[in-house]
Amino acid sequence: MKKKLLALISMAVCCLGLTACGNGEDLGEAMAKAGMNTLIGMGTVFIVLILICLIIYCFNVIPKIQGAFAKNKTAGQAVKEEIPVAVQAEEPAAVDEPDDLELVAVIAAAIAASEGAVTTDGFVVRSIIRRP
Repeated sequence: MKKKLLALISMAVCCLGLTACGNGEDLGEAMAKAGMNTLIGMGTVFIVLILICLIIYCFNVIPKIQGAFAKNKTAGQAVKEEIPVAVQAEEPAAVDEPDDLELVAVIAAAIAASEGAVTTDGFVVRSIIRRP
């Protein structure tokens, strides 16, 4: 009975891939190899996780360093540009903007057509943001 139990345990250890059994080693040696493989694998995982944490922390530090360099560059450029330049104020030309209600109607009709609806009763256009 005891031999069958030991054989079953060693077979389970071999099937799980923890160690390469079958070279005539006993259960103690097989379990020692399995434990060492487990420690090496878990150690590698934790070292990689620590490195990933350090890399993510660097994402918070990098903008601060870039900001410090940008301040140094702008301070050097401000010294060079001491002579004020006269700027003429130009009046903006009157732009003929289309009526927003027409734009809303066109967008609503396009959405209704893409959904296959006949009317625009099923949805509401809440805001329109104009992109440059």
